[in-house]
Amino acid sequence: MLETAINALREVQANILSHRVAYMRGGEGGYVRATIGRTIFRTTNEYGSWVRTESQDFIFRKGELDLVPQVGDIIIFDGSEYEVLAPQGESVWRWSDPYHSAIRVHTKLVGEEANE
Repeated sequence: MLETAINALREVQANILSHRVAYMRGGEGGYVRATIGRTIFRTTNEYGSWVRTESQDFIFRKGELDLVPQVGDIIIFDGSEYEVLAPQGESVWRWSDPYHSAIRVHTKLVGEEANE
């Protein structure tokens, strides 16, 4: 029953809350739909101080991407470029729920789109 509810929610997200983004790898790519999110990472640095890092996340429905996200991929959204990466050896993506209906890809803003 919970899986059915999550799948219904993903359908609503795709139809109402998602945005068209370009997903690029090695200069090639295409357009897909993604819901925008964020993740807060908390780690300690070499001095023992806590460091808070906020990731701009893109949530893709299962099957939306035809590849596994990896470090260095670029997502272009709203005139800005985001590089796929995560701090301190964390995975750059994870399943967004226990039923694997969507993946959450962590990114960092790296600049404005070159061809705006």
